[in-house]
Amino acid sequence: MPDFIKKLYGAPFAAAAWTWLFISGIFAVPYFYFTGYKENALRNFLYFQGKVVQFAVFFASGFSKKVVKGKMPDKASILVANHPCTYDTFVFFDFGIKNLVCIAKGWPFKIIFYGKFIEKAGYINSEGKTAEEIIEDARVKIERGLNVAVFPEGTRSKVTGRFRTLAFEAAIRINCPVVPFVIKGLAEMLPPGSYCPKYNPVEYIQLETVYPDKFQGELGAHNMAKHVKNMVVQKLEER
Repeated sequence: MPDFIKKLYGAPFAAAAWTWLFISGIFAVPYFYFTGYKENALRNFLYFQGKVVQFAVFFASGFSKKVVKGKMPDKASILVANHPCTYDTFVFFDFGIKNLVCIAKGWPFKIIFYGKFIEKAGYINSEGKTAEEIIEDARVKIERGLNVAVFPEGTRSKVTGRFRTLAFEAAIRINCPVVPFVIKGLAEMLPPGSYCPKYNPVEYIQLETVYPDKFQGELGAHNMAKHVKNMVVQKLEER
């Protein structure tokens, strides 16, 4: 299928998704303003918004989106994934994970409506914070029973880059599990720098939980990051 045909196919579904986010945001602002921006209600709203976006991804994939779920740990965890696309934040909602906050740097908190929602929902803005401060913020969320989602590459990349150690240092210090996820197909649907998605099959895969007790010592976070990245890359390379 020619590339321009793929874009023609995918564009209406993306337009519908972003229109939905904008319109629902307009109506949600006064509601949350008068009800006090309650965190749990906001997280439920963000979950609902994300499910609609994932519904659009399902259509843009030509009905070829597959979600492979695993067993979540019994305690709050750090969720990590490769980061090929703008839509990645919404991927975790396809696994039914509502009690979730993300760590993000700066710009998402400046998006109209959405930025206010994620701030009040308890998402962690890492802009201008030290590693110690971010880890402490994550600790507070984990102890409240909230999963914390991190993209260890730090920026979108079609080819999986180095996994930075912060998420894994946090897991070791907090003594909480790390649940890796693999995102396949979104890099081709909406590559970094592109604003017009195109048809492409998509697959989201939950991998086996990794526990910090096996990664202690001075290089523990480094070794854990390397191990998890290898898990993700291996799954990405499978056909």
